[in-house]
Amino acid sequence: MNTIDGLKHAIGIAALPDRGYIYRDAHYLTAVVEIDSDKMQPWLPAGVTLTGPATADLFCAWFPDCNYGSVYHEAGLLVHIKTGIGPFATMGVHCPWMILDDDAALILGREVLGYPKKLGAIDWSIEGDAINATATRRGATLIEMRGALGDVIDDAPPILGRPHRNVVGSVLPYLVAFTPGEHVIEVRRANLDVSVGNSERDPLQDMGVGQVIESRLHRVNLSAGSPPVPIRPVLPTFTTSRLNGRIF
Repeated sequence: MNTIDGLKHAIGIAALPDRGYIYRDAHYLTAVVEIDSDKMQPWLPAGVTLTGPATADLFCAWFPDCNYGSVYHEAGLLVHIKTGIGPFATMGVHCPWMILDDDAALILGREVLGYPKKLGAIDWSIEGDAINATATRRGATLIEMRGALGDVIDDAPPILGRPHRNVVGSVLPYLVAFTPGEHVIEVRRANLDVSVGNSERDPLQDMGVGQVIESRLHRVNLSAGSPPVPIRPVLPTFTTSRLNGRIF
């Protein structure tokens, strides 16, 4: 792609918010899990608080079609947090850990939206109602999800279209707020066996990931939604004191 084509491509993406999809038919296989709040709290930016009881979405995902041409997989943890005050209070999410198998998506997600993305490997398969996903990194198996899909859910909560509070940057980090646009295709219940591993560089168990509450497969289209807005600085030690979860 030459410079002119690159500018046209970037302008096309920037002009998309809620008037066009960036991702089409994204699949999120998610397990809503209990979270040990004492273990998770040190992984959150100052001022970001967990919902009560503390929960999170642990997921593996497949993105078969997006505007920048990558076909890739992802696995991550979206911790449920409190956002807003008074009548504007709602549940949002913060991402303390994520791996994927595409470098372009890694750079976009990490540099613009504050997802702490690292390269890893995710195996993914759907055959009829049978669905399996395994996330590994540097020889460690971190997430295994195996099971079967069930009934369609008409009133499922969103998986990604919620207010986000992530941290962008390492030297002068700041908290950024945004809400992706989520457009539901179908959500189904999933009866899953879920296991969570741990390693020094990917300490999911140390983050307090606990028992599964419920599981679902979300198929969604995604648009830009509300763009990322910096809302306040974060101490530089936030990243340097969490290298094993966010960098290494």
